Amino acid sequence: MAGVRRKRISRSAPNPAGALAPVLCAAIALAACGASAPNTGATTSGLPGPPCGADTVATVAGAIGTVATRIYEEEAAGGPDKRQVERDRPLLSALAAGNRPAVKSAVTRLVFSGTHIVRLRIIQGGEVLADVGGPYVLAPVRGVLRSGGRTVGEYVLSVQDDVGYVKLAKRFIGLPLIFMRGSARVPLPGTLGSSPPIPEHGDVSWEGSDYRVLSVHAEAFPSGALRISLLVPVPSPSASRSCAAVRLLELGRLAKRIWKRFIKIGAAPSSYARSTPGLTGLQIFVRRGSRPVSGSLGAGPAHIPDEGTVEYEGITYGVTSFPGRVGSWHVRVYVLLAA
Repeated sequence: MAGVRRKRISRSAPNPAGALAPVLCAAIALAACGASAPNTGATTSGLPGPPCGADTVATVAGAIGTVATRIYEEEAAGGPDKRQVERDRPLLSALAAGNRPAVKSAVTRLVFSGTHIVRLRIIQGGEVLADVGGPYVLAPVRGVLRSGGRTVGEYVLSVQDDVGYVKLAKRFIGLPLIFMRGSARVPLPGTLGSSPPIPEHGDVSWEGSDYRVLSVHAEAFPSGALRISLLVPVPSPSASRSCAAVRLLELGRLAKRIWKRFIKIGAAPSSYARSTPGLTGLQIFVRRGSRPVSGSLGAGPAHIPDEGTVEYEGITYGVTSFPGRVGSWHVRVYVLLAA
C-alpha cells in the first residue's frame, strides 16, 4: 500500500487476563481453530468485472471486516437481555423500595443464573448500587428501569466479554488479533502479545509474513473507546478475478468456518442458515442432492450451480459452495452474494 510505513513487530507470549464471567455462547465452547490465509483458490465465482489487482488486499480485508464488525454489533443490540432486566420484578421492587442489598442480590442472580449477561450495573440517582460481572467487557447496552409508572433506576449491561469476542473471532475468522485501549494493550489470552503495539491501520510484518491491519472500533464497559485490530494476510494481487469475486470467495471461506463450528456443536443446518446471513451479508442454502435442507430465503432457486451466478426473485447472485455433512447425510452448502 503506497505511502504506508511498514513496521516489524516481534512475538511474545500473551499476558493472561484476570477472571472473567464464564457466560459464553455454545458456539465458542470448543477449542480454537488455527489461523488460515484468505481463500483465493482456483475456482471463479463468475462475477464480472475487471481484475481486482492492487485492490485485492483491501477487498479481502473489507470482507473480513464485515464479519468482525457484525460479531460485535450482534452483541451490542441487547435484545432479549434488555427485556429480561427491564421486566425483572425482584430488581424493580428492590429499586422502588430503595433496598440496596436486594438490588445487589437481584443483579447477581441475573448475571449468574444462566442468562447471556456477563456484566450488569445498576444506577439510581447517579449512584452505582450494584455492579456484577467480569472486568474485561465490551459492547455496553444502556436503558431505564421503571416500576409503577415511574423511573426507579438505570442499567448498563453487556452480553459479551472481551475473551468471548476473541474466541468467536478466532473460530469464525481465524486471524491474529489484539485489543487496545488508547495506547495500552488489553492483556487477553488468545491475542497477540507483541511489542510495539500494532498500528490502527497500515501494513506490518510478523513472524516473516506480511499483514494488513484491520481495525474495528468498539466500546468498553461501561464506556470508553476500544480498538480491536486483526492481522489479515496479504494475498497476491488477483489478475483474473473481479473484486466482487474476491469478496465472495473470502466470505465463502468465512461461511465454511462458521459451518464447521455450528456442525461441531450439533447445531441444526436451519440454525446455521438463519445466523450466517446476519454475520456475513450472504444468503445460504443447504441441499442434499437436489433436495432443500434449509435456506435463508426459504427453498431458494430451483437449481444452484456449485460456482457461478444464479438469478432468484429478480436478483443476480454470485455463487460459491462447499461440501458438508449432517449426521450421515452428505450435503452441499451454497453461499450466495448479491451482485
